[in-house]
Amino acid sequence: MVYHTLYVTPQGAALPYREWLALGGFATSSFFLLSGFILAHIYMGEDGRVLRGGTMRFFVNRLTNLYPIHWISLALFLTVSIAGVNPINRFSLMTLDGQTGGFEYLDAASTSAIIAATILMLQAWHPLYEAINPPSWSLSALLFFYACFPWLAPRLLSVRRKGVAWVALWLLYLMPPVLFAAQHEYAPAAVGFLYTNPLVRLPEFAIGILLYGLYRHRGTDWVCATPARRAATLAFVALSFIAGVKAVAHGSFGWQYIVHNGALLPAQAGLILVCARITMPVCAARLSARLGNAALSLFAIHLPLFLVFTKLGKLFALGMDPLQCVQQFAACLNASRDVTPAMALYPAYLIGTVIAAVVFQERIVMPLRNTLRARLLRERIRHETAGRSSGHAM
Repeated sequence: MVYHTLYVTPQGAALPYREWLALGGFATSSFFLLSGFILAHIYMGEDGRVLRGGTMRFFVNRLTNLYPIHWISLALFLTVSIAGVNPINRFSLMTLDGQTGGFEYLDAASTSAIIAATILMLQAWHPLYEAINPPSWSLSALLFFYACFPWLAPRLLSVRRKGVAWVALWLLYLMPPVLFAAQHEYAPAAVGFLYTNPLVRLPEFAIGILLYGLYRHRGTDWVCATPARRAATLAFVALSFIAGVKAVAHGSFGWQYIVHNGALLPAQAGLILVCARITMPVCAARLSARLGNAALSLFAIHLPLFLVFTKLGKLFALGMDPLQCVQQFAACLNASRDVTPAMALYPAYLIGTVIAAVVFQERIVMPLRNTLRARLLRERIRHETAGRSSGHAM
């Protein structure tokens, strides 16, 4: 959230510790890794070969959570963008940090195709432009990961030498960024392909599944079994993060590829393993569960809410009466274009967005999700019952 919002303001861009907050990809990669780990824990049986509840129930449970979050956040982003007089056919080119970015204005057919792909949650497959709601590419990647999980998880968890498989997948994941860096491929299509393509990012999810297999069979005790080992692992995570920051800040563009796509995976895995060993106090367990459940919602809505926050901050800086702005909306927008909102309000945005994500998840997404699940699973049971009845009749 900080990565996507802090540096778009002049004050944020001038912060002296900017490089320490520039590894936004660390959080996304950790999230993909954790998704594979948690899904394997929830859905795979003791032998790692059977999907609990069956494939249909898995897809219903996953998609009824993913699509409502995506559609509502997309509608919010489009509404805020259009209200802010941003052209609907303007798309940002994918770039590395430090590269000169840019926009392209597309014709009606191309714009409609991108919007249709975004509605279907397929936007991560387009390498050239950022998604309409840029962070939503991660939801598109998750959709592909979910589609692979029923086939992928049993095969990965049945591998005997999981540690060897883990290292092999990690090295496989590192190959594309190393090759692109060696060839100096830094065009927008190359950046988009490496950063958001679901097939390229699939090894992170698969490594998370393998990591759970190792954890379940105590193959990771050497990392996190004792307090001393956990402390050593956290030190490794910290040193890896520092090395990644320095490589991105002072190295060539190629280091951005390598750090973003795979170099920090061992550190991310270590962090997950240490956290998996932590027993939460009862007083904090419910809060942490609520925050964890709202993670996808936070991914999806933080940028639309930042656009709202920025507009409100500009209006406050102008000192204009909100009622007057409602009556003279276009005039207020034009007057606020060159105004920079105060950074003093930024902490309020961070806290407010986390609270909004929890409320959004619990008050909107969960009731809608539960209704859809009940409806879809009831229809499935009805069809199965009808099929058995007709079979007996024959």
